[in-house]
Amino acid sequence: MKKIFNKKRLSFLIMFLVLFIISFYMDIYTRRIFDITIFNFNNLRSRTIWLGFTISWILIILFIMYFISDKKRIKIFSVVAVALNVLFFAHICFAQQMGKFIMVSDLFLAGEGFQYFFSIFLNLNIGMILTIFINLGLIALLNYIDIKFKVKGNNKKVFNKYVIGAFVISIILSRCISFVMLGHDVDNNNWQENYNTKNIYNNFTNPNSSMFVSGFYEYNVRIIYKYFYNLLTEDKALLKSNVDEYNAIYGKTLSNNEYTGVFKDKSVIFIMMESIDSWIVDNQTMPTLKYLMDTGLNFTNRYSPFFNGGQTINTEFALNTGMYAINNKKAIYDINDVEYKYSLANILKKNGYVTNSFHANASSFYNRGKFHNDLGYDKHYSALDMQNAGILDHNKNYYSDSEFISDEKLVDLILNDKKFLSFITTYSAHLEYTNDNKVFKRVPHYLDHTKYNYEEYIYRTLANDTDRFIRILLQKIEERKLIDDVVIVLASDHYVYGYSDTDYVALKKDVINDRKALQNTPLVIWSNDMSHKDIDTILDTADVLPTLLNMLDIKYNPNAYLGDDVFSSTHDDFVWFSDGAYISSKTCSLTKEAILTKVNYNISKNKSILLTNYYGI
Repeated sequence: MKKIFNKKRLSFLIMFLVLFIISFYMDIYTRRIFDITIFNFNNLRSRTIWLGFTISWILIILFIMYFISDKKRIKIFSVVAVALNVLFFAHICFAQQMGKFIMVSDLFLAGEGFQYFFSIFLNLNIGMILTIFINLGLIALLNYIDIKFKVKGNNKKVFNKYVIGAFVISIILSRCISFVMLGHDVDNNNWQENYNTKNIYNNFTNPNSSMFVSGFYEYNVRIIYKYFYNLLTEDKALLKSNVDEYNAIYGKTLSNNEYTGVFKDKSVIFIMMESIDSWIVDNQTMPTLKYLMDTGLNFTNRYSPFFNGGQTINTEFALNTGMYAINNKKAIYDINDVEYKYSLANILKKNGYVTNSFHANASSFYNRGKFHNDLGYDKHYSALDMQNAGILDHNKNYYSDSEFISDEKLVDLILNDKKFLSFITTYSAHLEYTNDNKVFKRVPHYLDHTKYNYEEYIYRTLANDTDRFIRILLQKIEERKLIDDVVIVLASDHYVYGYSDTDYVALKKDVINDRKALQNTPLVIWSNDMSHKDIDTILDTADVLPTLLNMLDIKYNPNAYLGDDVFSSTHDDFVWFSDGAYISSKTCSLTKEAILTKVNYNISKNKSILLTNYYGI
C-alpha cells in the first residue's frame, strides 16, 4: 500500500481533485444560468465533450508539474491552483451580476466596475463558496503532506518514459474524443447555428453555451485565442455581405401608421432610469412615475435584454442607436471607427434639434464625454465635472436625482430655448442597497420602513428620490410653459440585478427567476395632450428609437436599426437575447424555426454593422 500510495502519487491525486472540482461545479452552475433544454445539451454526447476537454487540460497541467522538481512542485502548483480558484470565483460572481461568463472584451470594463467591487459579495453563490473552501482545504493538505513526508533516496528528477507516454496518449485521446463528439456544423444563418454544438464551439460568441460545451479550462484558453484570432482574420467584406443578405430577406420600407407624427415638432426629454424595476412603481414609492404610466402610453411588455458591456451602457447604447453592444477588441464606448449616422441625436440634430446629454457621474466613466459626442450629442454635461470646475455648488450631492434636478443651472441646460433633445441618465437607484450607499445616506427617507425588509426599504428610498426628480422636472417644465411642447420618454436600463435575492425580485414581479423574464422593465412615453393607453405589444430596447422617430414624424432608414417601430405592421412579435433565445407573444404566428432563423440573422447583422461601420457617413 505504501508503494501504491506514496507521497508523489498521493500529491498528484490531490492535485487532480483540486483541478477537477473547479470544472465540475462550473458545469453544474452553467446549467443554472441559461436554458439548456432549447440547446438539447442535456445528453451523453455533450457530457463526453465537456469531460474530454476537462480531463485533457487537467492532464496538461499535471504533465507540466511532473517536470518540476520535487522540492518546488507543490509550491508552484499551489500558486497555480489559487489563481485558478480566483478566476473561477470571478467568472461566477460576474455571471451572478451580469448573467454571462467573462469574455476578453469585458475586461475593458474593469475600471468602471471596480468601484462597485463589493456588490459582488451581496449575492454570493453557496456552491461556489463550498467549492473554493474544499479546494483551499485540499491545497493545505497538499502542502502538509509535502512538509510532513519526505521522499526517500535521491530527489533528482527521473523522467519515466512510460509515465510520460501515458500522459501524452491520455491528453491526445481525451482531446480527440471531444473534437469527434462535437459533430458536424451547420451553415451560417441556419436557425440551428446558435444551437449546434460544433457551431457554438467554432464561433465561441455566446459565453454561456460556450462554457457548457467546452468546460472551464478550454473556455478560458479559447476565449483568449478567439479574441486574437478574430482581430487578425476579420473579413469586413464578408461581414458587409451578411448585412446585405439580412436586408434582402427582412428589409423594411417606411410607412405611416396611426401614431405617425403625433409628437411632430415637440422637444424630447429622454430619461434612462437607473435600476427602476416594475415592481416598485406604486403610489407610495414612485407616485409620479405611476401617474405618467396611468396617463401616458405605458408599454407593459417591454424587455431590456443585456448583450455586452455593463448593463447600463448596453441599454444606453441601444436606446441611442437601435442596436446592441457587441464583443469586440474594445468596449462599445471606446470604439473609434464607427460613425452613428442614424443615432437618435444625429437624426434629431439634422432636423433642427439642440442635442445634449446629462448625468451625475464623471464624464470619464464609460468614456461618456467622448462616447456621447460620437453618438451625436452637442455636449455631455457631467454634474461631477461641473462641480469640480466650480460651475455647480460644491456642497450639493448631485448623485441624488432630486438634488440634480433642483439645480437651476442644470435645468437651464436641459430645458433649452430652442427645440431640443435632452438625454438624462439618472443615478439614485444604483446598487449597492446597503447602509453604505452614498445616496441613501443623504436623501430624505419618506417611506415607512416597517412595511419592507431593510434592503427593500433602501432600494425603494433610492427609487423614491428618482421619482422626486421626475416630479420636480415636471414642475420646472410647467413653470417655463413648455408642458405642451415636450414629449417625455422614460425607460429603465435594466431590472434591479443588484438586489441580493433574485428569487424575491422574481416573486414581486410574478415571473420565474430567469434573466430573460426578469428583464421586463418600465417604458413610458408621455405628453400632456396624449390620451392614456396600455401598449401590450412585445418589444425590446432597440425598438424604442424607431418608435419615437415615427411619433415625431422624422423620416429614417428602417433598415439601419435592429429594432422596429412598435406600431408598424413589420414589427416582430417576439424579443430576442444575446444567447439566441427569445420570448414570443401569445399571438405570435411564426414557427419556432422562423423565429430562431431571424434571431440568428439579427445577431449576425448587429455584429456586422458595428464591425464594418456599414452605415458610416
